[in-house]
Amino acid sequence: MDHSFDDVWAECEDLFAQARQRLATLKTPQPPHVMQASVNALFRATHTLKGMAGMLGFPRFSQAAHRMEDIFDLMRQGRLRSTDSLLETLESGIQALESGMAGLRRGRPEMDDYLHAIRRQLGELEALARPPEGAVLDLTALLDLPPDLLKSLSEYERTRVTAVLLAGIRIHGISVCLDLANFDDRLRSISEAAGAQGELISTLPLEMHDDRDGLFFLLLVAAPSLDVQGLGALPGESPEIMELGDPDRVPASLRADPGPLSPPPAADAPQAGAAPPLPQDVEVLRLPAHRVDALEARLMNVAQVRDSASQALRQLRDPGLEPPMAMMGEIEAGLLEVQKTLLQMRMVKVESLFQRIEPMVKSLSRDMGKPVRLSFQGGDLELERSLLGRLTEPFLHLVRNALDHGLESPSERVAQGKAETGSLRISASQRGRNLRFDIRDDGRGFDLARIEARGIAMGLLRPGQAHTSEDLHRLTLEPGFSTQERASQISGRGVGMDVVRAEVEGMGGEIQISSEPRRGSRVRLSLPLSRAVVGCLKVRCGSQAFGIPLSHVLRVQASSAALTGGDRIEVLGESLPMESLQACLGLPEPTGGQRFLVALRQQGAAAEAGLKLALGVDEVVGRTELLLRSLPELAHAPGIMGGSLQEEGILWVLDPEAVMSLAMDSLMRRVAGV
Repeated sequence: MDHSFDDVWAECEDLFAQARQRLATLKTPQPPHVMQASVNALFRATHTLKGMAGMLGFPRFSQAAHRMEDIFDLMRQGRLRSTDSLLETLESGIQALESGMAGLRRGRPEMDDYLHAIRRQLGELEALARPPEGAVLDLTALLDLPPDLLKSLSEYERTRVTAVLLAGIRIHGISVCLDLANFDDRLRSISEAAGAQGELISTLPLEMHDDRDGLFFLLLVAAPSLDVQGLGALPGESPEIMELGDPDRVPASLRADPGPLSPPPAADAPQAGAAPPLPQDVEVLRLPAHRVDALEARLMNVAQVRDSASQALRQLRDPGLEPPMAMMGEIEAGLLEVQKTLLQMRMVKVESLFQRIEPMVKSLSRDMGKPVRLSFQGGDLELERSLLGRLTEPFLHLVRNALDHGLESPSERVAQGKAETGSLRISASQRGRNLRFDIRDDGRGFDLARIEARGIAMGLLRPGQAHTSEDLHRLTLEPGFSTQERASQISGRGVGMDVVRAEVEGMGGEIQISSEPRRGSRVRLSLPLSRAVVGCLKVRCGSQAFGIPLSHVLRVQASSAALTGGDRIEVLGESLPMESLQACLGLPEPTGGQRFLVALRQQGAAAEAGLKLALGVDEVVGRTELLLRSLPELAHAPGIMGGSLQEEGILWVLDPEAVMSLAMDSLMRRVAGV
């Protein structure tokens, strides 16, 4: 594919992300103006996708995007009510377009019909939206406006006036006088403020016959009430609010049966003054990744120069140099902030991955007749955008497998004493430099006996040899391996699991599978983040400084007596074994023992359950925040997950769970006298 279109592909990704966000807004009760803004944004997104597909030379995709655009147009005109079935169809349509776009980006040929799976539902929606006998209801005559202004309203604005009046919402007018020098910026600001209180239907120029200088505008806003103070008007702009349309003037016969133009009232919607903020369409600047890389490298060089200068100043030992040293500290904090900002430019929330999964699970659940309770955890965590793109397809395949092979049919579950509805839980958590995904189901689990028999038949296992459950689970990731006799339309036949493994390992990660018969299975993906900002407790052992991620630190305390490895110390009322950090890392232990202790726990566990051991260190320096980078030479260094360049040298950041494991091994060797 021509790389000159990389920016276009990236913009398409952003449009799909915005579409998923707006669809999520439609799922919950919202004020009418919030719902309308989301529908308008979805209309614009599909319209833009249609144009981009045409530019890229994909006419069938452009036709599919155009059809979705038409559905959103019917919604924004108020001719389609927002229902659960409508939202499911919209989600399926956006998902089909996104999947189709991903295929085109990989060089696959165009499909005949990207919306084939929902063709019937789309036809029903279009038929439902047709006005009876071609009649078009227009209530704009109820507005208290001069005829010339009424004639200037567009067809869309007329449908919105009619829809909101039928929905029982008042229409207000905001007249404002703006300075000619900056009227465009001020009009945009006041329009945004008005749109935050209600639905901005139209902005009309006014001709005022008085001696005031400036340009006059009339904003039509649908809202129960408006707050003039909330418009943020400047002195001299003189905003005035008037009521232009009263829903009580709508004929009773139309209010009783509003017809196809009436949008549904949002149940339990908050008042306009308490409305949640609208998702903002922000300007996106696209930068080639190599330019960001070059900027990061330049910042690293600047940081090294700063560290060298700071070290040279310290060696002078001149009290008069304290002010320059303080300035060096400020420079260091500023550099870290810039590095963190650059890192954020690469990151995207895991929630965007979850949003792609939810509609697919709903669709598969319906098609397969397997009710599923889907839950997510950890959506606020972030991963690098490049990883998200590579991770999506493997993730979707694993979820399909869980529904197709893992979860039983409702009758089978009832026969086993389970609830009819299966459970699928997807969670994300951060373990130091690694991002961990768990996909859990409460289905039948893996049939290890069948896997073993199949492995022997395929020549992958030796007959008569003992095989652990880990070996058998790992076997399912081998190319071409499957226990299914017939291919499944949902998850295929042995095609894909090896691709999942290759993709995950290609990102430097690993995949683990475990299961229990009749209780379910868990697939775990662990992916390393190439860089991350980590809050650490800085400690020292001998002349070397180490960082311990604060996520695993439960308590720091000093001991009145020197302790050595194997002793016990009371922490928060619990007696814990103590081990020296030097012993964990294979370094010489201090002869006089240690008086500073760091109590570690497993991340995410409760304080009591996660409390593991006390780690002995020579000195606790304090807390710090640093940019952690993975270093290739540390790929197999036990207990170390990365490093950060400091003015006194490299600060090695410990992998807390690995250190806890090393400490337990060391304590066991002490007990055994080895």
